[in-house]
Amino acid sequence: MKEYLSQTELGKLFGVSSHTIGGWLRDAGLRDPGGKPTFEGHEYADTRPSTNPSTYFYVWHRERTIRLLESRGHQLLAGGVL
Repeated sequence: MKEYLSQTELGKLFGVSSHTIGGWLRDAGLRDPGGKPTFEGHEYADTRPSTNPSTYFYVWHRERTIRLLESRGHQLLAGGVL
């Protein structure tokens, strides 16, 4: 099981789009409007290499991020794995 998940992977667990997850992360104060982790967000985020050379994207700690989103009232889909 992956320790860090992309917004797309998190979205699949919650049954929403990656854009919705991005909004939830912004609302929780973990992501700035430009899509980068905030100061607080760095406790949740890491980077993953992209398929494009010399680029990367942010991924989010599975357990911490899911617990935070659930504490804010968002529900995992039935069968969603923490």
